[in-house]
Amino acid sequence: MTDFRFAVRTLLKNPGFALLAMLTLALGIGANTAIFSVVNGVLLRPLAFPDPNRLVQVWTTTADEKRANHAAADFLDLRRENQSLTALAGYRVTPFTAIPAHGQPRAAEGSIVTLDFFDVLGVPAMYGRTFSRASDRIGGERYAVLSGDAARRLYTNEAQAVGQMLKLNSQTYTVLGVLPDRAEWPSTSRIWTLADKDVPPSPVEASGEGVDREVRYFEAVGRLKPEITLEQARQDMKRLSAILQGRRSATSAARRLEVGPVREQLVGDIRFALVVLQGAVGLVLLIACANVSSLLLARATGRRRELAVRAALGAGRGRLVRQLLTESLVLGAAGGFAGLLLGAWLIVVLVDLLPAGIPRVREISLDRVVAFSTLVTALITGVLFGVMPALQAGRTDAGAALKSSGERGSSGRARTRAVLVVAEIALTLVLLACAGLLLNSFLRLQRVDSGLDPENVIVAAFMLPEARYPTNAARAAFYTRLVEGISTRGEIQAAAVGFPGPLRGSSAAGSFDVEGSPTTSQAERPYANLGSVSGGYFKAMGIPVLAGRTFGPSDTRDGAPVVIVSRALAAKHWPGQDPVGRRIRFDDDADAPWISVVGMVGDVHQLGLDKGATPLLYFPYEQFTLPFTNLFVRSAAPEGTVVSLLRAQFKTLDGELPVDDVKTQRQIMNNSVAQPRFRMMLIAAFAVVALALAAVGVFGLISFSVTQRTREIGIRIALGASPGQVLGPMVREGLSLAVIGTGIGLVGALLVSRVLASFLFGVGPTDPVTFTAVAAMLLGVALLATYIPARRALRVDPITALRAE
Repeated sequence: MTDFRFAVRTLLKNPGFALLAMLTLALGIGANTAIFSVVNGVLLRPLAFPDPNRLVQVWTTTADEKRANHAAADFLDLRRENQSLTALAGYRVTPFTAIPAHGQPRAAEGSIVTLDFFDVLGVPAMYGRTFSRASDRIGGERYAVLSGDAARRLYTNEAQAVGQMLKLNSQTYTVLGVLPDRAEWPSTSRIWTLADKDVPPSPVEASGEGVDREVRYFEAVGRLKPEITLEQARQDMKRLSAILQGRRSATSAARRLEVGPVREQLVGDIRFALVVLQGAVGLVLLIACANVSSLLLARATGRRRELAVRAALGAGRGRLVRQLLTESLVLGAAGGFAGLLLGAWLIVVLVDLLPAGIPRVREISLDRVVAFSTLVTALITGVLFGVMPALQAGRTDAGAALKSSGERGSSGRARTRAVLVVAEIALTLVLLACAGLLLNSFLRLQRVDSGLDPENVIVAAFMLPEARYPTNAARAAFYTRLVEGISTRGEIQAAAVGFPGPLRGSSAAGSFDVEGSPTTSQAERPYANLGSVSGGYFKAMGIPVLAGRTFGPSDTRDGAPVVIVSRALAAKHWPGQDPVGRRIRFDDDADAPWISVVGMVGDVHQLGLDKGATPLLYFPYEQFTLPFTNLFVRSAAPEGTVVSLLRAQFKTLDGELPVDDVKTQRQIMNNSVAQPRFRMMLIAAFAVVALALAAVGVFGLISFSVTQRTREIGIRIALGASPGQVLGPMVREGLSLAVIGTGIGLVGALLVSRVLASFLFGVGPTDPVTFTAVAAMLLGVALLATYIPARRALRVDPITALRAE
């Protein structure tokens, strides 16, 4: 306690030093606290399910398709014949239009699930109950289970929701129960309804539904038996894959079953990115520690006489080291507290900046785990940056220190500070190189030609409830009235419906035959994504028509089947030829109708700007009608005006249809690059902090050198040294350290940057232009940080310097 009280008094007597050290630590610890909160919430915090490690997902895969859903008949066989799962449930994510009694329509994502769904998850309801094989039956009364979030949005509170009537997609349900927060699966679902058969219903009714092996449209979740390991379950899936191959057509025979933990499937895509960010912010903390350690070494030099007096009065080396380490721990604790406050603020900022699609965002918070980790980090950093100065000071020679002027005899500390500055520069260059690569990659991604004109385009996504629009003819009629109605407004330049829309993810897909190019097996048939659009879609989106025509009034349900192809698809199947007039068909039956190609349009990016153009077959919506689509409107009017027009038109046609998912096409494009932008921004922010800390380190070292060499500089000036002769040694000292640190950093960056290879687009992990630019920038900052304190050497008064001796 005596050491502690003395440490506090000492730091209060030197507020400038204490504040600088605390702020440096707060930056490093605060950034680590914020990023670790994200890592903890997304990756480390246990899932809100009993025994979550035994909860698994089962999916299908092929050489061309890494992950796909289940067909109905395959799922039924899998559930019946597996030997590794206690239960297996199917679910299909679907949008719902939810209308509570006396309430307004709300759009919410939900899932249609099989009877065992909540038995598999093992989550009891917070209020009411969930579906259960013991209590419910297939085809019984219509029930819905709500998340806590959905219950609060639709009703006054969670408890009041149970037993209420709720209209979902125009059908009336009774709210059976409300789940606790964090217990949602899939994580985006807020409403769950029970399938009226053993499998979830198909989103587009298909012949043979319930026994079909070709249409894959729903997912499966199961729970491992107590005695079964994950590896045993994988072997069981291999056995079942071989059995199912004999039951499928040639097209699907090669499809395999895979199984993996739910946690891995939930966070798999984001895990590596978060680990990289945690590593980057860890480098910032190391740089901060090196900086504070350098400050402590400089301060220890100024305290040589004090330490010498203590040693002369009988203090042993251990006693001196303990005192200085106590001061370091007090600094670390103070910096940790400030970092905790900064981290709490940064967490709020980070959550707002996180791109869409990050799982478990609601679980990111400054909880006890994060607070404890921050405390431990503060104490460890206190020891880390304090141990070297303490050991150096503990070797003080009392006699020599009391005889000296206080400006000599510190070469050991100067060398140690130089090593720390070199380490700071090296670590900073690693961060700068990574930030430069990500920035270069992001700029190249932004320059990719999307194939469309996104300006002044508003997109409204919606789904027609099957109860009110049971047939394709009814859906097509609604789409026609919608486009015709909105097109009459003078503010609208073009309007169309279409699915899925550029940069909106995967769409419907299918295999087909090309006339004149026979295939020897089903597996060899061409495969492409399918679109359902109106004739004005290409004008509304600014997609160029390269050959032929778009869809017209004659392309109806009763007209001849037609299709428009993208340039990528035409180049693949009719290279160097005009595709207009060519024909394809989807059924290998000889009596199946041929579909004529009437036009070719430019390519667009369906899955992302970094994924390449997607080969597409566009069909008129009347011939390929879906229950879900998008309304695309091009208008130069203000966005708010256009959105109001859209909502009014929907309300005129169907007052129960919510229009909540309305975005500009520019927003959709920005969202498609949200993750690379987020990574680039964070790494760049860390790199800027590191660069500032490194500059402070160089500045401090040269300032220290000027102070230590005041007597020498005074003599040189008295003997007539020119400004260049005085400045030269100082500048050379700083630049030599910067060059050494940059060289070491380049080697480290060449190794570390390979970790980022999967995040880069259009640039290699060892891009020489990026590495040269960041090295030049770092050397420039180091030169500036060296020159400014070195200039102080010219202001040394030789008489004053020599009189001080």
